[in-house]
Amino acid sequence: MNTKSNVTVVIPCYNDGKYIAEALQSIYNQTLLPEKIIIVDDGSGMETQKMLAKINHPLLQIIRQENQGVSVARNSAIAIAQTDFIVNLDADDYYESTFIEKAVAILDGDSKIGMVSSFCRAFINSKTLEIIKPLGGTVTDFIVVNNGRASAMFRKSCWEKVGGFDEKMISGYEDWEFWIAVTKNSWSMSIIPEVLSHYRIKKSSRDRTAIINHDFELRNYIFNKHRDVYISNFEFYCGELLRQNSLLRISLKNAKESKEYVLGKKLLAPIRFFKKIVFK
Repeated sequence: MNTKSNVTVVIPCYNDGKYIAEALQSIYNQTLLPEKIIIVDDGSGMETQKMLAKINHPLLQIIRQENQGVSVARNSAIAIAQTDFIVNLDADDYYESTFIEKAVAILDGDSKIGMVSSFCRAFINSKTLEIIKPLGGTVTDFIVVNNGRASAMFRKSCWEKVGGFDEKMISGYEDWEFWIAVTKNSWSMSIIPEVLSHYRIKKSSRDRTAIINHDFELRNYIFNKHRDVYISNFEFYCGELLRQNSLLRISLKNAKESKEYVLGKKLLAPIRFFKKIVFK
């Protein structure tokens, strides 16, 4: 089991005991094994604690903390990692077997690349919902949208340079902010154009809550924290916002003119009329 990959895999785990075995197996199956796997139990309940207590592997280390959020969990593990490369993996997701080998080759081959991710399959149960194809790139590729994935490998020196994941961002988007912080320090993100990661969509998830309930506040936080980047790329930023607004308006117009929308509106008309009379 002795490896020379120069890689540590970091897995924050909060009440994801029923998924952790699949996540770990995807790492055990790697064509290039990591030197260490660190699971951070972020204050999970007894069910997950029992699952973690059953796990035993020569590469594995489990540390426990009170629930403080994914940023603190990642930072705690990365701080004790002894390798140059770090792999992010959420406890309910998993990788294809060649991710580590291919990502290491990219980082070893170009010092200007600080992070490596890949195309990603989003799924619920066993059904594929979409294939996500982030662009990666430099800082301008990240200031409007997150063109990376949380499932990624990055240099520990990148993490050290930017002060780690922002522990104030307990509601989400911490990976997006991290990519901006790294890319504004002249590193870029490379994307492997293969589906090498799998992202589990759950009915109740932190990502879903962030989009529905905290999107504006999180975007505003990122904007103010990295105001220097947005100001120096002001024309590009405004242009992209205008383009996205235009695409959104076209999409909304097409949706309202679709047969499904028109039919639904007609079917609901009697109900709306009845409610108007009753609750007048």
